[in-house]
Amino acid sequence: MFTQIAIRNLTLAAVTLLAGFGFATAGSAQVAMDELPDVAQGIGVTQNLGEKLPLSLDFEDDENRFIKLGQLFDNNRPVLLSFNYSNCPKICVVQLQNLATELQNIDLVPGRDFEIVSVSLDPTEQSQQLADTKAKYVAAYGDISSTNGWHFLRGSKSNINALAESCGFKYKYIPAERFYSHPAAFIFCTADGRISRYLDGLDGGLDRQLKPALIEAGQGKIGSLKDKVLYFSGCYIFDATTGKYSMSAIRLMRLAATVTVACLLIGIVPYWVRRGGSRQVEADAEQNNYQDEPSGKD
Repeated sequence: MFTQIAIRNLTLAAVTLLAGFGFATAGSAQVAMDELPDVAQGIGVTQNLGEKLPLSLDFEDDENRFIKLGQLFDNNRPVLLSFNYSNCPKICVVQLQNLATELQNIDLVPGRDFEIVSVSLDPTEQSQQLADTKAKYVAAYGDISSTNGWHFLRGSKSNINALAESCGFKYKYIPAERFYSHPAAFIFCTADGRISRYLDGLDGGLDRQLKPALIEAGQGKIGSLKDKVLYFSGCYIFDATTGKYSMSAIRLMRLAATVTVACLLIGIVPYWVRRGGSRQVEADAEQNNYQDEPSGKD
C-alpha cells in the first residue's frame, strides 16, 4: 500500500514539475521578447532542416551574369549559404571575415570541395559592389585560385524573401537607420539543395564545426539526432542581438522533465498492470478458499 501511494505521489510531482517548466518557459520567452530592442524584434533563424531550397529563383552574380540558384548546385558539391550585404555596418564584416579566417584552418577548399554562396539582402546592391566584396574576402582567405568557388549574388526583393523564408532566416529593413537587421548564420546545404545544418556565423570556434558540417552536407546528411532533438525541442535559441546560438537552460530542463515523466510512466504503468492482475488473482484465491471452508453445520 505504501509503495503504491509513494509511486503515485512521485508521478504527480513529476507531472507538476513538467507543467511548471512549461509555464516558466512561456513566461521567460515573453520576457525575453519584451526586452529585445525594436531593431531586433522578429529577427532570428528557424531551423528548417531538410527543407528543399527554391532552386528555380533568378539572381545576378558578381560577374554580372543572370543565373538560376540551382546552377550553383550542379557540381555534386555541398553549398555553404549565407545572407549578407556589402553596406552592412558590422555583422556581415565580422561574419565573412570569420569565415575567411577559419577556412584557413581546414583542408577543404572552395571551388574544389564545396561552394560558397552569399546572397545580398539589399535588392539595390550593384554587381560591382558584389565583385568588390568577393575580392575582399577571397584575399582575406589567401587563396586566389579558389575565386570560382565564391559566389556573391543579388536579386529582386521577392526572390530574396522567398529564399530567406525557405531557410527560416528572419530579417527586416530599418528605414530610420538605413540598414538591414539580421542574424549571422551559415546554412549548409546538400548538393541537391536541401538544408543540412546551421552554424553561428560569429562563433570563434567555427573551425571545429566547419569541416564536419561540410562533410555531412556533402554526404547528404540532414543534421544529427542530437541536433534535431535540441533544435526542434527549442533548447537552442538564436540571440538576435549577438547573432549567436545558445542553450536555453529552462528549455533544456523542460526537455529533461519530459524525459523523466516518460521514463516514470514506462516503469510505473506495467507495475500497475501487474499489480492489478496479482490483486485479482489473490481475490480469486481468497474467494475459492472461503467456498472450500467447512460450514460448521452437521
